[in-house]
Amino acid sequence: MRKLSEIGTCPKCQCSITIFKTKNYKRFAKCEICGSSYPLPKRGSISNSALLCPLNKYPILIIERNNMRAYFWSDHPCFSCTKYDGCQPIKELITEFTELKVYGYK
Repeated sequence: MRKLSEIGTCPKCQCSITIFKTKNYKRFAKCEICGSSYPLPKRGSISNSALLCPLNKYPILIIERNNMRAYFWSDHPCFSCTKYDGCQPIKELITEFTELKVYGYK
C-alpha cells in the first residue's frame, strides 16, 4: 500500500485524510487516526476542490479522465446523491467549470 497525497480533514476527528493506492491499483481515502475510510475511483486523476460536502463534511474531489466529463466525489459519487440537484458546492463547481470551458461543460 502506497500513500499518495492528503486531501482534507476528517470530519470525525479533525485529522488529515490521505489517499492510498493498493498493489491492485485500487484507491481509497483514509484517516490514519480514527480509521474512517471510503473507496475512490480506480481510474482518473484526483484533485481537491477545497469544498466540503454539506451532508457528510468530507472534501469534494474532482475526478478527471481523458475525453470524459469531469465528475465529483465525496465519500461516494456525488451524482448518486439524492440532494445532487440542490447541492450548492456542486452548483458552484459546475458554474466554474462552465466558465472555464472544462471538457464536457458548456
